[in-house]
Amino acid sequence: MFNIRLFIIMLLFALNIQAQPAAPVLQVNTEGLQLHLNWSAVTDAAGYRLYYTAYPYQAGNKIIDLDVQTATEFSLELSQGLAFYVVVQAYDADQQASDFSNIGFVQIQDRGLAYRTYWRAVAADLMNETFAGNDFLYAQVPNVPACFAGFLSAAAQNRYLEALNQIRQLHSVAAVTYDAGASNSVQQSALIQRANNALTHAPTPSNACYSEAGFEASQSSNLYLGSKNSDPAADLIGLLDDAFNLAAIAEVGHRRALLNPFMGFSSYGQVLGASASKVLDFSQTITPDANAIPDFIAFPYLRYPYLFFSDKTQQRITPWSLTIIEDKVTFWNNQHDYFTNATVSVRQKKTGKQMAVSNIHSDTKGSGVPNNLSWAVEDWQYDTWYTVTVSHLRYASGAPREIQYDVFIDYKNIIDIAAPLESGDKQDGFMVQGSLFDAQDKDSYRMSLAGEVSFSGASQFANMAFYIAVYDANKLLIEAKDEAFTLDLPAGDYTVVISNCLQNTCYTDPKNYTVQVN
Repeated sequence: MFNIRLFIIMLLFALNIQAQPAAPVLQVNTEGLQLHLNWSAVTDAAGYRLYYTAYPYQAGNKIIDLDVQTATEFSLELSQGLAFYVVVQAYDADQQASDFSNIGFVQIQDRGLAYRTYWRAVAADLMNETFAGNDFLYAQVPNVPACFAGFLSAAAQNRYLEALNQIRQLHSVAAVTYDAGASNSVQQSALIQRANNALTHAPTPSNACYSEAGFEASQSSNLYLGSKNSDPAADLIGLLDDAFNLAAIAEVGHRRALLNPFMGFSSYGQVLGASASKVLDFSQTITPDANAIPDFIAFPYLRYPYLFFSDKTQQRITPWSLTIIEDKVTFWNNQHDYFTNATVSVRQKKTGKQMAVSNIHSDTKGSGVPNNLSWAVEDWQYDTWYTVTVSHLRYASGAPREIQYDVFIDYKNIIDIAAPLESGDKQDGFMVQGSLFDAQDKDSYRMSLAGEVSFSGASQFANMAFYIAVYDANKLLIEAKDEAFTLDLPAGDYTVVISNCLQNTCYTDPKNYTVQVN
């Protein structure tokens, strides 16, 4: 386990430095194989030195220093798998050194440009509801009063399939094929859910818009019910999250079904926000390649898009989970209690801090691969490396084992809070002026702020009638309100976003706005 005190003591001892009070504040960012460090400028600094040492740190580790002169940022392309600690220190013209900055932890684990490109696009699409309109979703729009299920468009089916296979790829699980033969039944299932405004895997003839095809698909599908049209990718993300499955949240059955490596097909239907994602009982069969099936499926796993977690946005806890695949040929041979004596440990790699783990649950139900261990991790943070260790596993072969893997919930490299400015939108110091033309229009402005800062706005309406949102350098939302507010902010760069909407609450009228930051 990493010991910060030991690292600092050894660094001071090795360099025989008398630290001074001022210290830079270090920010660490990795994207792919690229490392970017930047730090706050220190008054009267003549230059800066970087110090780094290998992870895990132990007494005797070599500490390497690099004088970067007056630069306040540093970028470098590194190799996959590298992990190390880094600090920065300022020095003045007399070579008097500052205190060390906060310690940064760097781990290079790149999923590739295609991963970043795809999930960035999905994040933007969900924010803008790009693929949730009738024109995109339907070849023929459903008519619920007439019990007409409509027909999903080929583009919507492809959107679903691509998102599902991108999700399965995050777990090294083979892609599935779209089962066009089930298209009518999943559409009929979605119609039943929408017509009755309730979810059921076992509809009866007394249900509105009942059909035998809809019954069969309802029994073999993950079901979702929203209040309006939804992006097929959003439905899948919600099912993987599984935080809203209140009846059986710990069983994460939707997630397990979609990540089942023995599943070779899927199909999707939607009727005005009610959807069915077929995961069982296909007319076709496929024998998966045993060599392509992983030893386990963990959620989250390695770098994982933030979109799948409700913890930070919906005040619901997204369970973490583990499923073991010991027999890669016969599905039901994995219905074994691997977890009777299991213990779960989640540690922050940078500090060695043991995270609080709760709601530990195990079962051998057949929702996907028939074994499951799930738990909740309290107070985890975005863009932070964790090591998960599950010990004392009891395999069918008899030998106890341990599984260990890393997790990084990828936020600032996936989310994009920047919004383009149109003609007439302008910034004059700490005052911004512009126009919002519709519910989707947003404008963003960068500002350097510190201390007690007030935010106030005005439009042609009696109240503000728009939202001011403030994000920090890590793109984390600090505050968003449709009235004046004040924040106590540490010195740094911030993004101020002006918009008509906050989550699902919107002002609809176009407007001219003025925002003053004092």
